[in-house]
Formats: sequence, structure tokens, C-alpha cells
Amino acid sequence: MMKQQIALIIGLLWFCNSIQAKEIKINSIDELAKYAAQSGNTITMEAGVYQIEDYLTDSIIQSTKPDKVGRYAMIKFSGNNNVFNFTGVTIQVNTILLSAFKGRVSEFYVSGKNVHIKGLTVTDIGNHPTVKGGHSFTVAGDHAIIEKVTLNISGSSPYGYGDLLGKGKGALVPLRKHSGMCVEGLNDKIIDCTIFSKAFGHCFFVQGGRDVLFENCYAEGVTRTTDAMLAEISGPAFDVNFASVYKNYAGTRNIVPGYTKSLNECGFRMYGKGGVDGVKTGAVTALNCTAKNTRIGFAFGKITDDVLIKNGTAIGCEVGYNVGGVKVENSKGDAVNGPLLYVYKGGVTHVELALLPTESKTTVHALACITGNNHNITLTNYRNMARSQKHSIKIGTTRPPANNGFSPLGIAPSSGVVLHNATGMPVELNAETSNCKITTSGNVLNEGENNEIVIK
Repeated sequence: MMKQQIALIIGLLWFCNSIQAKEIKINSIDELAKYAAQSGNTITMEAGVYQIEDYLTDSIIQSTKPDKVGRYAMIKFSGNNNVFNFTGVTIQVNTILLSAFKGRVSEFYVSGKNVHIKGLTVTDIGNHPTVKGGHSFTVAGDHAIIEKVTLNISGSSPYGYGDLLGKGKGALVPLRKHSGMCVEGLNDKIIDCTIFSKAFGHCFFVQGGRDVLFENCYAEGVTRTTDAMLAEISGPAFDVNFASVYKNYAGTRNIVPGYTKSLNECGFRMYGKGGVDGVKTGAVTALNCTAKNTRIGFAFGKITDDVLIKNGTAIGCEVGYNVGGVKVENSKGDAVNGPLLYVYKGGVTHVELALLPTESKTTVHALACITGNNHNITLTNYRNMARSQKHSIKIGTTRPPANNGFSPLGIAPSSGVVLHNATGMPVELNAETSNCKITTSGNVLNEGENNEIVIK
């Protein structure tokens, strides 16, 4: 009887709250900031193009307080149980304002619970960098739905070299990043969202999020050849004599010709922990998502709970899939600007990938590199379209430092890997491999022990 009474009370409270929810129409960012801090409303913003600088005055900037980890917000959605309909709305952000707070900044910051934002386009104007990095969109509140949001990102320094000039300690040039959408909450859903990035930083990434869903999301960066970098007659790379923080195959720390680099970070990325409380990242699912021209398409690794990439697409990336301890189902990608796949030790990985036939115009050293134990990998040709360029599937071979394409690959003990290779690409098992089972349609070089090879 007591349980029934509690359920009735909860139901009545929910009904009362739903009755009290107001439907409000707004046509200014001042009004948006006001209602973003309130709760229990449905807000519709009049379609049009808005300038955030019309709202973000000196007094607003000076009165804005950072969160516990020092991040400032231009607009903070701190209210709970709100719906924001931004259909037809574009908010432009003059990138000069990215340095206005003298610290890390999020253009839009969702901290409230049960916030649903749909239809918004955010466009950065100019290329003025942040002071200490930041995000275009931070989703820190629980049970958020971010739907049909488009981010057009610019504003980082240096830009045009990817990560070759370094980041953090030891960087050759001070780096000021500007990333896309960071997810930190519980049970957040990112649906039908798109990021076009012309800044160095991740597109979609998870730091401390749990039960996070990305569905029908698209991330696109920009690529550039190292030859184009070396042709510069001024700029940050020229000023350091085209040095790089990464060693090349010759053993020197210089940019070398013949490669293609992404000017961004990852399309979809997971970190071990994050958020204002530094919680561990949990389950993450990416369904029907695409990464194009990013440093890594999908960089996912199991932290605490299951991680799934299903129906994914990675095209033009330096690395398509960099995974460990996760499932990749019914997905595809190319090896145009770098390997399709890196699998690393630290958990059993299950992969089903189809290789697109697009061929590379610059140097690629492998189709796939697999290390660790007991992985199950299936590689096929997309729609049975053969690829004439031959790049090897290497077992017992590790990814290069920072996944950089012109840095040497390494080796590591690997055992019990099951590979089904129907791509026609060659397979190489080095001396560190053992007890692997290989079924393949291509040539095999086997230098390991007790490996079972079946050629079809």
C-alpha cells in the first residue's frame, strides 16, 4: 500500500510540473540567457541570425563565474526540465570573444538536468584563438537531449599542422585548442548533430560521461599534405625550421614530405574521466555516425562499461578506428590518409569492418595494426569492391607514437588473435605473435609461433 501511495504522489508531482511548464517565445539572446537559467519551460526562439556579442557585454563578462574546473560559459543552461526549440536559428560567435574571459571557455554550457535542445546552429566568425582552450558546446547535465545541433568551429592556434608542433609540455609552439562538443553527464543523448571543424580540437568527445549515446552524428575536419606545410615561406612551422615533436623513420624530429595530416583531433573520442568531479567515463554507444578527415575517426576504449560502434563510417582520417576492448559492428572505412584500424591491448576487441576501395595518394604504412590478446577481427571489402593498392594487416605491430603517420611502428607480444581477412590484403605476423588463427584471401608472412594459417 505504501509503495502505491508513493507512486501516486510521484505521478501527481510530474503531472503538476507538466501543467506548470510554460511555452515561451523569445527573439533575443538576452531572453535566451534569462530562460536558460530557469526551469520547467518550453522556449521557442524566433528563426534568424543572432550575434552573441549583442548580449555578451563587458558587464556580463565580468559577472560570469567559472565552474569548479575553471571554465567560463557564454550561455549557461543551468535550469532543469526545459525544452529549447531553435529551428531556423543561427547564433554567430565572434572568435575575439573566445579570449574575453582570460580562461577556458564554453560557448554553450548545459549543466541542468533534463534539458532538450534542438535545431540550433552555432557558427564561429573569424580565427582568433582561445586563451586557454575550450569547447563550443559542453553537455555536463544529466539526461540531456541535444538534437539537430550544428557547430561550425574556428579559433585555435596554431592551425594548419595538426599536432605536429606539439601540445602541452614540450610543444614547439604554444597551443590554444578549440574543440566541439564535450559530453560529461549521465544518460545524455546526442542525436542528428553535425560538426564542421576548422580548428585544432576534438569534434565529439566524452569526458566522464556515462550511458552516452551518439546517433546519426557527423564530424568533419580538414586535411593537408606535409608537402604543403613544407612549402611555406613564413608561419609557425617555418619559424621552427619545420621541426616536429615526433620522430620520423629517419630518426629525426622533422616534418617529412609525402604524408597527409588532419588539422583536427578526433571525430569521436573517449577519455578515462572528466567533468567537474572527475568521474570515470562509462558506457558509450555510437550508432550510424560518420567521421571525415579527422586525426582519428573513432578513438574509443573501454573504461568501465561496454562500448559499441555500430554502422560507423570513417573516411579520409589519419586513422579510421583506434580501439581497445570495444565492439565495432557492421562499420566501414578507408585507408586513404592512414590505416583503417589500430587495435591495442587492454581488453578483448571485436571488429567487423568493410574496407572502402578508395586509394591513397600519399604514404600509408599499413592497413591495420593489431596488438594484444584474443581479439576477433573480421575485415571484408565494401560491397565486394576490390582495392588494387596493397597495404598489410600487421599483427604484433603497434601504432606509432600519437598515431602519427610518419613515425615508426613498434612491436608488442600478441596472442590468440582471430583474423578473418577477405580483403585480399597481405597479412604479416611478426616474431612476437603466437597462437593466432588467420583465415585470409591474401598472402601471409608468418614469423611467429604456433600460428594457424588458412588461405582461401
